[in-house]
Amino acid sequence: MPTIGAGVLAALFYAVVAGHVAAPFTERPVVRILVQSKGTTLDRSVLAEIVNTAAEIWRPYADVTFDLADDASDSARTLRLVVTDSVSTVSDSASLGWIEFVDGRPGTVITVSTGAAAALLKASRWNGVPRTVQRTFLIRAMGRAIAHELGHYLLASRDHAPHGLMRGQLTADDIMLPRRSGYRLDRAQIQSLQRRALMARGSESGEAADTVLP
Repeated sequence: MPTIGAGVLAALFYAVVAGHVAAPFTERPVVRILVQSKGTTLDRSVLAEIVNTAAEIWRPYADVTFDLADDASDSARTLRLVVTDSVSTVSDSASLGWIEFVDGRPGTVITVSTGAAAALLKASRWNGVPRTVQRTFLIRAMGRAIAHELGHYLLASRDHAPHGLMRGQLTADDIMLPRRSGYRLDRAQIQSLQRRALMARGSESGEAADTVLP
C-alpha cells in the first residue's frame, strides 16, 4: 500500500484547517448584559438556562455574561436584555426577538418574547408535547433568539444570512434540533466582529470596555 509523506499530510491538514476554521481572534469582544424580566412567569432557574444557552452559542467568538440582578442600570450605554410575554410592535409579531436600529446603529435593548415562542410551538407539529419538552423548547427558542439579536448588535448590522446564527428565520423544527452547530457565524461575520473588537480596543482611554462599540 502506498505511503503518504509527512509533507503531504501537513498540506492536507492545512487545507482542512484553512477551509473550516477562521483565523483566531487577537481581540475577543467582552460583553456584559443586564437582564430584565417584564410580565413573564419565568422562574429564575429557567431564565438562567436561557441566557446560558445564548452565552454558549457565543463562546467561540466572544466572552458574554448576563447579570440577572433585579435592578438594571439606567445608563443609555448599558446593553440590556428584556424578556417579556408581549409580542413585537416594531417588527413581525411572530418574531422571537428584536432590537431597534436608529440611523443605522443598533439600540441598547434586546427584547425576546416568550409569548411568540409559545405561539410558534402551538402552530407547529410539535403542539401537545409534554410539559418538560415545552420547557426545553422555550429555553432553546429564547436562548437562540437572544444569540441572534446579540449578533445584530455586535455586528452593528440588520443583515441576515442564508445559514447559521444570523439566518432570518427560526422554525419550530430548527428549535427542536439539539445541536448547536447550526448556530455559528460565517467567515465574513467573524472577520467583521474581530475588526469591530479591534476598533473598540483602539478607542479605549486606558479603561477596559464592557462591550464592542455599536
